[in-house]
Amino acid sequence: MAIKYRVKTKPDNINKRAAPRYYAVPVRTGEIDLRWIAKRLSERSSLTSGDIFATIIGLVEILETSLHDGYSVRIDGLGIFTLSVSSDGYDHPNDCMPHRVEARKICFRADPRLKKQLKHVKFVRDKELRVMQ
Repeated sequence: MAIKYRVKTKPDNINKRAAPRYYAVPVRTGEIDLRWIAKRLSERSSLTSGDIFATIIGLVEILETSLHDGYSVRIDGLGIFTLSVSSDGYDHPNDCMPHRVEARKICFRADPRLKKQLKHVKFVRDKELRVMQ
């Protein structure tokens, strides 16, 4: 199966007189949810979709708790999840207090074997030929 894409134009923000450039943007086929994944996994194993659903919910809960406890979480074959934190800059180290630090986002770094598969992805241009603005 191939990933569909459309072409989008982006103006040059530095040189306003430059001709616009064209870039590929993916056309999403849809969204897959946990129930769909559980059903597909149950078809490949001896577990029921309910068992798989509950297991994945448990995995998410452990992931959340582990990130809150300061761990990075490695799921072999998938990647590593880490918590990104940030604060304002201060003139003195004692000013950077815990109440001034916040969790910004959850970062994901794909497993090298998973990333390696990107070179096998096929693309096809979407039949709709209009250029997106």
